[in-house]
Amino acid sequence: MFSWSNGGTSSSTTTARASSYPGRRLGNVHTPVAGSIRPPSTNSEITRAQHLQSYLEDSTLQRSTRRVSSDDTTYDTVFQTTSGDTLILRVNVPLQSSFAEFCPAMTLAGVKVRHPWVDSSGRSMRITGYDPIQSEQSWKESRIKLGDAVHAVVKHLQLNPPQILEITDKGLQSIQQKKTNTNNGSRITATPPRNGMNGSRTVAQHANDAPPSYNIVAEATPAPEVPMPTIPIKFSELEGMSRQQLDDLMDDELEFMSLIYKLPVYDKIYTIGSSRLNENVQLAKGNLSHEKKLQELQNDVKSLHKKLQEKMKAFSVFEAKQNAICAPPDRADTLRKLNKAKKEALDQSEEMAEAWVEGDSGNNVDDFCKNFLDSRKVHHMRAAKMEILKNTPDRR
Repeated sequence: MFSWSNGGTSSSTTTARASSYPGRRLGNVHTPVAGSIRPPSTNSEITRAQHLQSYLEDSTLQRSTRRVSSDDTTYDTVFQTTSGDTLILRVNVPLQSSFAEFCPAMTLAGVKVRHPWVDSSGRSMRITGYDPIQSEQSWKESRIKLGDAVHAVVKHLQLNPPQILEITDKGLQSIQQKKTNTNNGSRITATPPRNGMNGSRTVAQHANDAPPSYNIVAEATPAPEVPMPTIPIKFSELEGMSRQQLDDLMDDELEFMSLIYKLPVYDKIYTIGSSRLNENVQLAKGNLSHEKKLQELQNDVKSLHKKLQEKMKAFSVFEAKQNAICAPPDRADTLRKLNKAKKEALDQSEEMAEAWVEGDSGNNVDDFCKNFLDSRKVHHMRAAKMEILKNTPDRR
């Protein structure tokens, strides 16, 4: 039977491996956020802090979820599918005063897949098939918490595994290779649930299973090796000291640190640390060099968003006019217009006859008869249309 659980992992391994997760950016331990920047406008709204709490403290997802950003906006949840693959669902939570204003974004990290719920047209592998997170309005109207939404997406992808086209994350690739080599090289997979009684029983069995520990990814990617010098067993600086001198050295922190700074091995360690620090500084400077461009892009997005709102407002006005024009005409209004037009045709024919009798028309008999009959024909046609409209049932 398939289970999300990937076996127990000791707490020491958890501590040692947590930082080596391949999808990690800056942080590796989530920190629940208490409160919100400002309270929601109505009591019925769910705050951003409540959404995060429902996600990070979910009894099923908690052990498989870690924060991967320096702030509290991006989290990863590891899960296994019924086909035996391990995937990472990345959840982005916008920083807003009221979380109900913006919906979360969910993507599959480190892979390229094909699935009805996944937009495979771009690089992000964004989840678009789950209705509540398709738009801000859908998320606001769904009234569900973030933890329930993530749980629903993970469960659907677990029971309906996506077709993996390419694994771009090395750590995630090594996990798949480990599993492929298990059991004498034969891959163990579980049969996806089918429609019917057996499929329903399988869904029920997996509904309460916990996803694998987050450390399944951390264990797959070892931490980068730093060439540290070998610590000597003996120190020539201490060989000539007596026990009392050693005790005095341990009690005097200043003298003890002075001795440590003179050790050759300390110089090597300090040099290695300085080089790593310089690398981090260079990386940080590289990131800061893109700050101005990022701010410009952010301003462009805000400007375009403002224009979009203005155009959407204008569009709604035209849309309302279009709906009014394309709507079926009102029966009573149509009858009024036909009656008015019928009277106008009758009056026109009467005026034509009076002018002929008085000799003011200037037409011969043939022209008068033709014009008079045409006018009366219009009158009778409009009268007939009124009768047809009155006797036709309203199908709206």
